[in-house]
Amino acid sequence: MRFSTIAATVLLLAASATLAAADLKIAVVDLEDIFNNYYKTKISASNLKKQAEVFKAYAKKLEDSRQKLYDEFKQLRDESQNIAFNKLEQENKRIQAQEKYRQLKAKEAELTQYNQSKFNQLKEERTKMRQELIDEIKTEVAKRAALSGYTIVLDKSGSSLNNIPLVVYYSPAVDISPSVLQELNRGYTGKAKPAEAGKDAAQ
Repeated sequence: MRFSTIAATVLLLAASATLAAADLKIAVVDLEDIFNNYYKTKISASNLKKQAEVFKAYAKKLEDSRQKLYDEFKQLRDESQNIAFNKLEQENKRIQAQEKYRQLKAKEAELTQYNQSKFNQLKEERTKMRQELIDEIKTEVAKRAALSGYTIVLDKSGSSLNNIPLVVYYSPAVDISPSVLQELNRGYTGKAKPAEAGKDAAQ
């Protein structure tokens, strides 16, 4: 009797699972393609590029200044060892060379710190930008899925750790990528200009 009860319970659970599976309505999207073709992605990428160019230009000024200090230090160092100068002049050149060397090391430290700081800043802004856009895309996917009655939406651009596609097969009819991308890009005429990177951004 107990065995019959267990068997009946198992059959009931199996039937429920089959019924639940039958109620599932699954769609797929290509999040990578949507992200790459979303107009905000292109504008954000252009803004980051402009900002990187501003940083690079300022770093070039720092490098030019560092090179000038090095040339001046090298000249003073050589003159401090030049027998054409008397001992007092050599000593003065040596003291000036030491001061120039201190300035050189300070400028090198400034350049290194600047490059590292701006590299981290761009990395953080790129990560933040990407997350904000992905959130917008996910919101639109959820909206589209709800309107069409989909229970689950899978990302067909995803791969497993073995680089195997997570979605092995799907019918084109359940791919909602085109409609999601169309809605995200609705109203965009291609005339929007990226924000100008200010000169103060280099600091």
